[in-house]
Amino acid sequence: MSTLFVNNLNTASGTDITVASGKTIKAPGMIVQVQSGQLDTQFTMSSNQSTQTDVGLSVTITPKYSNSKLFVQATGNTYSSQYNDNPLHRIVRTVGGVATSIAATDYMTYSQNNSGGQGGAYVQSVMDTAQSTAAHEYKIQIRSDLGSNTVYFNVNDTNNQGTSEEAQRSTIVVMEIAQ
Repeated sequence: MSTLFVNNLNTASGTDITVASGKTIKAPGMIVQVQSGQLDTQFTMSSNQSTQTDVGLSVTITPKYSNSKLFVQATGNTYSSQYNDNPLHRIVRTVGGVATSIAATDYMTYSQNNSGGQGGAYVQSVMDTAQSTAAHEYKIQIRSDLGSNTVYFNVNDTNNQGTSEEAQRSTIVVMEIAQ
């Protein structure tokens, strides 16, 4: 077995590829690490229009580099008990106890159903910037658009009205991308 020792590597375009501590190669655009979380239970909230509430879907990543980009993607499904209401979502980042909304504060997804409630697939993504090399927690929060109806996240049955053996899985993935 051979070992190659170099002080510096360059790409064809002349961009430096640096070897960081811990003997890892860091190249701009390279995915450094991936962390993911999942939710297999339904979240139900009797809503309050002014209050965003954690749904229980979160992931924590500790960036290796303070200048990295962090690509966050969340998927799931959502439902409101009222046909003219919309479940509203956001992605929140917490670093050192400070929580910040980093994606749409009122991101909604729905399909209209005039005979009952409405709901649909939830997919949201955002490119964030590492705040430091401290742990970054990303989580999903939800609220009702009207503020007076029940909203659900990760709905667990075919008629969107409670739990059953037809469990769903919501996910959140964070990828650290070197700069």
